Amino acid sequence: MKKVLLGMVLVLALSIVLTGCSETEEAPAAAPAEPQAEPAEELPPEPDDAVYADGRYRGIFEDSGVQQVSIQFDVRDGEFANLSYRYLFYGGEDYRRMNESHQYYPVVLQHQQLIEHLEGKPVEAKDDLYAPGDFIEDVDGFSGATMRANKVLSAVNDGLNRGLYTPAGEVSRNIGSYPDGRYRGVYADSGYQQISIQFQLTDQTISNVAYRRLFYGGEDYRRMSEGDQYYPVLVQHQQAAQYLEGQPLETIFDLYEPGSFLDDVDGFSGATVRANKIFSAMMDGLNRGLYTPAEETVRTGRTYPDGRYRGTYADSGYQQVGVQFYLEDNHISRLTYRVLNYGGEDYRRMSEGDQYYPVLVQHQQIAEYLDGEPLDAVYDLYAPGDIIEDIDGFTGATVRANKVISAIQDGLNRGIY
Repeated sequence: MKKVLLGMVLVLALSIVLTGCSETEEAPAAAPAEPQAEPAEELPPEPDDAVYADGRYRGIFEDSGVQQVSIQFDVRDGEFANLSYRYLFYGGEDYRRMNESHQYYPVVLQHQQLIEHLEGKPVEAKDDLYAPGDFIEDVDGFSGATMRANKVLSAVNDGLNRGLYTPAGEVSRNIGSYPDGRYRGVYADSGYQQISIQFQLTDQTISNVAYRRLFYGGEDYRRMSEGDQYYPVLVQHQQAAQYLEGQPLETIFDLYEPGSFLDDVDGFSGATVRANKIFSAMMDGLNRGLYTPAEETVRTGRTYPDGRYRGTYADSGYQQVGVQFYLEDNHISRLTYRVLNYGGEDYRRMSEGDQYYPVLVQHQQIAEYLDGEPLDAVYDLYAPGDIIEDIDGFTGATVRANKVISAIQDGLNRGIY
């Protein structure tokens, strides 16, 4: 899990982002060389060793193609404060808008009890959410023991992984070391994906920064033209991408003070651009690891606790891959797809006669290949042509297995579900 101690001061507010990047998926890169066996250098701290800087954090939990939990909280001297839900949505119901007469209002009360329990407690107390029945009251037939507190825990862990959304003071700009290649990450909030970003790293230097999604308040900023009211905000987000070009990776910490490098444009102040959303999306990309390696991939050899995990890969405004899997002695098993959706097609619902059914079969081959294998076998998916059969004109070498890798790593980052 890439836990990063974030730095600088800030006051931010306003809109989201854009710059040119085709919505069409690029052709997969050539298969990387045989992975190295030695462990990576400068691994991030294990969860128990993590220290979190003071400030505000935001995280989400998404499943079955829908954002279900969006949470915001502060950390002060290692303790939780000011926890609140920015989004709480299950089964088509917006729980934050329910009143006392609603059938599921007791569940709202129980979710409030969850965050009240964490208020003022050390960050480590988040693991109490694995046993909500120990502290949540039964309300009108709804048992505290059956609360889906693991979804809230996953959102909290996601926020901590992304690092500070708003720093409370100066913190370290040390961001560690990441391998060369292409990264993708997202920032989502209030029920929808706002930023999807792609960038390249070469010797810890950023390049090719592009927004694959830039959406806020119902507006698609990437489609705006010069005469649109919010076009200046698009220009400022383009400036942010240009500012990062060719800079050391630690330069992303400058996004906490966008007014120091963004121009004021037509009444829109550089200081009010919500560049912390860009930061969060980039951190998400780094945490997920390489989307496309530039060369040999290094196997970390990291170990994770036994249990069930869930993770997602989202891009261009929607969740494309959702996985669930189990770990036992750092071996992966029972990987299933909770979401498999590309180009508006739900692959999980396809039958044998459908045009893209062979792609579903190839994804099933990925799950079968990983079953019972050491966790590091996930790295083999960077060269899917070595493990996936060609079926009816669909070549194994072109399956976008990097999306499955990203979803698996997201699950590992979030911890046991």
